[in-house]
Amino acid sequence: MLSLARGLEVLRAFERHPSLSVAEAARISGLNRPSASRCLHTLVKLGYAREAGGRYMLTPGLLPLACGFLSSSPLASASQAVANALRDRLQETVSVATLDPADMGRIIYIARAERNQIIAAPLMVGSTLPSHCTSMGRVLLAAADEPGRAAWLAAAALDRRTERTLVDKPALGAELACVAEQRWSLVEEELELGLRSLAVPVRDRSGATVAALNVATFSAAHSAEYLIDRYLPDLRAAAGQLERAI
Repeated sequence: MLSLARGLEVLRAFERHPSLSVAEAARISGLNRPSASRCLHTLVKLGYAREAGGRYMLTPGLLPLACGFLSSSPLASASQAVANALRDRLQETVSVATLDPADMGRIIYIARAERNQIIAAPLMVGSTLPSHCTSMGRVLLAAADEPGRAAWLAAAALDRRTERTLVDKPALGAELACVAEQRWSLVEEELELGLRSLAVPVRDRSGATVAALNVATFSAAHSAEYLIDRYLPDLRAAAGQLERAI
């Protein structure tokens, strides 16, 4: 259904944008202005958006849709409690994320328990980040089937977030192969300077990786060796707890 697809593209245009004009919605979604305008008008009529001064904003009417996923998915419903408990035990920020089903190039947060705000942009459930330069993203990419991962990597535009971001495709491919073998990923200052994170996979009953669990901290607070020695066992234990819940 082309009209439904267009409307969803306009909804996606609001990611990272608190409000949009018709022209902005058209540019971000790739639609022409009349199509974007009709989609926005429909969203207003349905109560999912409102208009003020020529700009459109989303409304709380969308929240029950997200709530439907959070309440119906055992992974989503169990993740927050596990993240909270691990945050309290380690006194560090803990998150759970999955790959975006429509884009292997990004992860979507389904749970987050903060101790400190360790990244400049605020992160919450539903936030997205690139997969190639995050520990959870690399765990999830490493778990993808090899042909799919290779096809994604060949076509991917790898954004350099810091001077340490790994954007060389052969080197990233080798790193993902290493992550797949060791079943954990440590990323140091590739997403943001001063940030170090460690992630492990969360698998379903068939053994397929369905999410990743990570702990993130300031680079100056703990060394990479400290994270691996002290936090990796706790991460794996928490991932096991989450696996039993799903």
